[in-house]
Amino acid sequence: MPTWQARLRDARGFREVANVAADPEHGNQAASNAILGAIAANDAICLYLRHPQPSGESHAEAVNALVEACRGTRWEAQAAPKAQQLAAALRLKTEAQYGSRRLKASEVARLLRQAERFIDWAEQVCAADTRT
Repeated sequence: MPTWQARLRDARGFREVANVAADPEHGNQAASNAILGAIAANDAICLYLRHPQPSGESHAEAVNALVEACRGTRWEAQAAPKAQQLAAALRLKTEAQYGSRRLKASEVARLLRQAERFIDWAEQVCAADTRT
C-alpha cells in the first residue's frame, strides 16, 4: 500500500509533467497528467488523514472519499469546495485520455489551474502539524 508521502510525490511529478506538456500540440497529455496529479493528491490526503484511499474507478467515490476523510478535521470546511474542484477535473478525465477530440486550450489551462490549486492544498493538509 502506498504511503501519503509517495502519493504526494506522485502528485508533484504529474504536475511537473503537465506543465512541461502544456502546449497546443500536447494539451490532452498535459490535461491527463494534471488529472492524475489531482487523483494522487486526493489519495495523499485520504492516506494522511487515515481514511482509506479510493480504490475503484468511480470518480464520485474519489470525491466522496475526500469529504469523508476531512470530516471532523480542521479541513472539513474546505473539503466541499475542494471536492468540487476535484470533480471538475475528473469530468474531463475520459475525454483527455480517450476522447476523439483535442481539448481546447482554455479547457487545458483551466484544468491545469484547478489541479495546481488542488495539489497545493494537499501539500498544506499533509504538512499540518495536527490532524484536527
